[in-house]
Amino acid sequence: MRWGMFVCTEHFRKEPARFQFKILDEAQKNPNLAIAAPRESSKTTLLGFLYPLHSIVYKKKRFIVIITSVYTKSCGCLDAMKKEVRDNPQFREDFPLKITRDAEGDTIFRQADGFETRVLCKGRDQIGSIRGEKFGAYRPDLIIVDDVEDDEMVKNPERRQEIQDLFDQVIMYAGETGKTQIIVIGTILHDDSLLSKLVSSDQYKEFRKLLYRGRYESNGVTRSLWDAWRTVEQLNAQEKRNPSSFAKEVQNDPVSGMMSKFNKEDFRYWHIDNMQYVLFGKEGEVVSRDNLNKCKAAIACDLAWEEKRENDFSVILPAFLTPNSEILVETYFCRKGMRPHEMEEILFTMENRLRSLTGSSVFIGFEKAKLEKVMKWLLKEAMRRRNHYLLFKDLQWDLDKIQRIVTRLQPRYNQHVIYHRRGMGELEHQLLRVPSGVHDDLADALQGVVQLLEYPKHQTKAKVEDDEFTWWRKLAIDSRHPKKKRYVFGHRGTKRFEVPAQVSYR
Repeated sequence: MRWGMFVCTEHFRKEPARFQFKILDEAQKNPNLAIAAPRESSKTTLLGFLYPLHSIVYKKKRFIVIITSVYTKSCGCLDAMKKEVRDNPQFREDFPLKITRDAEGDTIFRQADGFETRVLCKGRDQIGSIRGEKFGAYRPDLIIVDDVEDDEMVKNPERRQEIQDLFDQVIMYAGETGKTQIIVIGTILHDDSLLSKLVSSDQYKEFRKLLYRGRYESNGVTRSLWDAWRTVEQLNAQEKRNPSSFAKEVQNDPVSGMMSKFNKEDFRYWHIDNMQYVLFGKEGEVVSRDNLNKCKAAIACDLAWEEKRENDFSVILPAFLTPNSEILVETYFCRKGMRPHEMEEILFTMENRLRSLTGSSVFIGFEKAKLEKVMKWLLKEAMRRRNHYLLFKDLQWDLDKIQRIVTRLQPRYNQHVIYHRRGMGELEHQLLRVPSGVHDDLADALQGVVQLLEYPKHQTKAKVEDDEFTWWRKLAIDSRHPKKKRYVFGHRGTKRFEVPAQVSYR
């Protein structure tokens, strides 16, 4: 860092922060490094410009590959290095390098003793072309992957998987095993993004991981990662102006702060006690209790049969609707690779239990899709075999998935009318990560069950017996005002005609 501040003064005009020294120190010590840092925190200047230039000057690398989201960006990093070699008097005096190949995205730097280093630039769409690249006898020994993901790309799960496949199958094998250093830098734009997985604790364990947030807490005090970049006050103002941008670009958490659609403080809990539902408030106090036979019940199904790692989960989620329109989420099933015979057993058992608890029919909702049509057909065969019949209802899942989850669930959570059973951490985690979570199958099934439970069960009013005084009072009123008799013809027909009584005189 100090070398860069002394030699390349134009690139280091602000007072550096401690984390920047840490980044460069880790880059020199680790063969694989993944760093998530805020936008404009100089991570590209440090690792896309200074670190490769230092490696060229001190003959540490033979073949450097720089990969960014678009080809022109990676060429910009190379152009900055070439400008220092050509136009910086201090640099030319201390390090007499020559450029022997000067293509736009492919340059060779030669030392006075003949040592050469090649720098090759690639865009995200050109990653596949790295296969087999060599510089003389050398394969790439430093690969820098800088911000290869963007906002539009991470919205599409197929494109997220595509970039991960390219990383796993091309970049990880582009160099020589044990000799090639891979450095990935960027900001986390989605929980299922490549960078999010690289800095996670349970994936890519061969990587040294660094995760920085622009605003953080230390000993109860809110601090800025780099005061020369933005103060805490400026960061707070930025969050108010654009919460979405602040969450992703500054905090490396796509749903942090104001971006969160659901809050943990809005979660409420319930349990069954002696055939009654018991609802608890925020502090754990009992707010309501009543019989389950006054409720309606329904089951929402979101099916996925594939067993591949990247596919969604199959979800079977039941819930009750109380007379006061509270939704009580019952124990659900969420599993990858759930087979049709397993779904059949779960559905029949669950429907039978809910029907016995509520004393009324239980709707089972499916999305209108080919897989659900197949499952319905299999269930119809099972109904005849079991002599146990189910009620199906199609769910309207025509909106964007995130939109329908937020539209149907957010108002209900804000009003505290959805209750969970204790231990439903997976559902709560998915809700808290909307709209950028890796999985949202449980949240989607919950909005489906809300569709099914639109109206509470009609409650029959108990007949109130009159006391003795009221009975005699009504009798007295009826005796004073006898009801007029009506005479009709065709009382068995569909139409009735009233015939007024006639008085005759002699």
